[in-house]
Amino acid sequence: MTTFKKLISLLLAALFCISIAACATPSGETDGTTAAPAGESDTAPVVTEDPDAPKYDENGYRLSDLPELNFNDEVFTVLYWKDVEMPEYESEGPNGQLVNDAIYTRNSNVEGKLHVTLAWEKTAGNGSNINNYVSVVENAFKSGGADYDMLSSYSRTTAKCALDGYVADMTDLPYLNFEMPWWPESLLDIVPIGGRIYFASGDASINVLHFMYGIYYNKDLITNYNLEDPVKLVDEDKWTIAKLQELCTGIYQDVNQNNQKDVDDIYGFTTVNYGLDAFYTGSGLRLVENEGGDTLLTISEDFYSDKAVDLSKTLGGWFKTQDAWVNGSHETPFVNGRAIFDQNRCYLADRKLQDVTFKYGILPTPKYDENQKDFISVDGNPFSLYAIYGLSENKERAAAVLECWASEAYRTTTPAQFELNMKAKYSESSDESRMYDIIRSTICFDLGRLFNVQLSDITDIFFKCAETDGNWKLTSKSFRKVLTGQITNVSEAFVTQQAS
Repeated sequence: MTTFKKLISLLLAALFCISIAACATPSGETDGTTAAPAGESDTAPVVTEDPDAPKYDENGYRLSDLPELNFNDEVFTVLYWKDVEMPEYESEGPNGQLVNDAIYTRNSNVEGKLHVTLAWEKTAGNGSNINNYVSVVENAFKSGGADYDMLSSYSRTTAKCALDGYVADMTDLPYLNFEMPWWPESLLDIVPIGGRIYFASGDASINVLHFMYGIYYNKDLITNYNLEDPVKLVDEDKWTIAKLQELCTGIYQDVNQNNQKDVDDIYGFTTVNYGLDAFYTGSGLRLVENEGGDTLLTISEDFYSDKAVDLSKTLGGWFKTQDAWVNGSHETPFVNGRAIFDQNRCYLADRKLQDVTFKYGILPTPKYDENQKDFISVDGNPFSLYAIYGLSENKERAAAVLECWASEAYRTTTPAQFELNMKAKYSESSDESRMYDIIRSTICFDLGRLFNVQLSDITDIFFKCAETDGNWKLTSKSFRKVLTGQITNVSEAFVTQQAS
């Protein structure tokens, strides 16, 4: 590994581990601990800690605290979504492609460390096939068969499997350590329902990185228009929605002079309507809160707040001007060098920016204002959530595999796809690497996004209102009664599960 790559690795590891207080030890390698053979399920593992065991590998990555485990080459079956947007699960073997080879290495390491044999089942499960995937799981579950060990699908699909009672509570299972850096820091604050964890994501899902939202910017245009350096604004905590709007003012040019905005024109800012979710979450607003007691989940008061009203008004008024363009073809002006900023998922660099002639960078979603403490990033919905199948014959084994999977991914697929592919190949300076790190380290989940289908498409309500400069106070109020009833139904489903 070159000095540059080592430096990037160390920076990334430091960023993600600085706030982690839990003690941990290796995953990819043994750490001197021992445990009883997997077959002795009625005997608690005997673990001997080695105080001299390394906490980090040679590249600065955190190692896991998994003990030595031997599951006697038992078959471990994963049901995944075959219509996943980016490859994440299987690999037939090394072929010289960075991410594919890393997937193969991750899988081999999991099998080798835990002595399991990964087996793959797949079915359609994306946003258009939620019911298909859930029905496959339902049929297996109702037949009483232990067909699978781990479920992984489109975020809202896995969430529906949890809602219907087909996944296991992971809270008290051994081996899972959700304070490790391969699990997002927000996970324990947001994902638990009634104190129980039914699904998780993070480095385990390559698509989490692909679908992170950020703001791409054209460096050449920043220079040509003599605009402030947006990276400096991020570093000085001055990167706000108001500042983004200011930088875009007066940029628009009707190049083809047809008196309407289209892909041939020059813009300050471009996006698509559903991308406005990133501004909502990025402003520190929640859709659903996880509560205790009999009411496990509630619609967040953020949804009806004056802050949400102001955000919708701010965005709506902006989109009525010539400074911003909200359209399904929003990428085209940016890719063609005709937009300063484009709000997009991080996969844009991999998909469409490899051969552009201009210099570009990426920034986190701007803060609501300078009083906001942290940047907050949202993921596009087509990332994968992971869960343990409710009828898995050995849930402790499943927990060990999931932890090992995520830990190995943190050291294999994430560096391959994030650092080497996205950060190094498509970034021209350490600034872009730092900006990617900020985005990744501030990923935030929201149960409202995951249960969107059951909640009148709650995310759509906001972005459609903002896009059309509607009255958010009236719009949100009109949905209060129905959303309250729907979130009660979701809560009661989990209450019933937890009581059984």
